[in-house]
This record gives sequence, C-alpha cells and structure tokens, in this order.
Amino acid sequence: MSPEERNERLVAMVKEHLDTRADALDDRTAARLRSIRLQAVESAEGKRGWFRFPRWIAVGGFATAAVAVLAVSLWMTGPRRESAVATADDIEIVAAQEQMQFYEDIEFYRWLAAQENGG
Repeated sequence: MSPEERNERLVAMVKEHLDTRADALDDRTAARLRSIRLQAVESAEGKRGWFRFPRWIAVGGFATAAVAVLAVSLWMTGPRRESAVATADDIEIVAAQEQMQFYEDIEFYRWLAAQENGG
C-alpha cells in the first residue's frame, strides 16, 4: 500500500467518523451551530466595500513600492570617491610613528648635517 493510498484511507475514515458524530448531535446543538455558521457567512459578506482589495493587489502594490524605493535609492547614491591615501607607501608613512618623529625633528637633522659638513 502506497503512502497516498494510506492517506486517502485515513481521510475517508476520519470523514466517516466525523459524519457519524455530526449526525448524532442533538437538535439544540445542531441549531446553535447552524446559527453561528449563518452569522459568520453574513459577517463575511458585509465586510466587502469600496476599499476592500483582493490580496494579490495589495501584495503587488507592496512589491512595486519596494522596487521603486530600491531604484530611487540606487539612483540617488553618488559615485564612490577614492580614498585620500593613494598608495601603500603613503599609508606606511602616515601609520609609522618613527617616521613622524623623523619629520618632526627634520630641522635638527639638517642642522646636524650642516655642522658635520661644515666643521
């Protein structure tokens, strides 16, 4: 027996059991269920109006709005700017503290070189 046949057999058994139980309901319970079902159907029919859209229209509108926001945001972004530091050598000079110390004391080193050359 295939799984589909088992499922069909189970559905048939459940349906038969539920039909049997529904037929065994007393008149008061059956009338009450009928009344509740009628109220639910009338309530569902009364909710339709001018502003009631099918679900596919609402989902389509949301998808259209999302695509529009994405397109505008991509269109409004400017071109990417290049970084101020162009090469790895420039990054190394800026990042190294030792190099910064050298540039801060460069006048001293020039004076020292002049003293050694002149003296």
